[in-house]
Amino acid sequence: MATTVITGRDLALTIDSKTYDAQATSVTLVNAPTLVTYQTIDGKAYKHSDDNWTLTVTMLADWGASVGAVTSLCEAMWTAANSAPNTALTFSLTAATGAVFGGSVYPVFPDVNGTGADAQSITLSFQVSGTPTLTIS
Repeated sequence: MATTVITGRDLALTIDSKTYDAQATSVTLVNAPTLVTYQTIDGKAYKHSDDNWTLTVTMLADWGASVGAVTSLCEAMWTAANSAPNTALTFSLTAATGAVFGGSVYPVFPDVNGTGADAQSITLSFQVSGTPTLTIS
């Protein structure tokens, strides 16, 4: 099998049916499993008891960038976290190879910051509801 190189530019990020890959500088979907360790007479035994998935998006801050069909992720998250913090929003992370990771995340309030002449950037860490799906097309 030939080597396939997938870069960040091969990804498309959608949250609540809107695309945000133009603002995103990195996206990470990561699981932190909970493993319980038991000390038995024979040695250690492990039991997987839970999964905790997080979708982390680092992006250029887009406050005030909502124009027409283009929606600011910062503004959308502020509104959703303020009005419906317990309502999950759908997301998908699609690679150019056809792999699609999908699920639901809970809205979070974005950071507000600034440093000298640097571009404003923020990191949003979303709690994923359940286990994401993987579809290969």
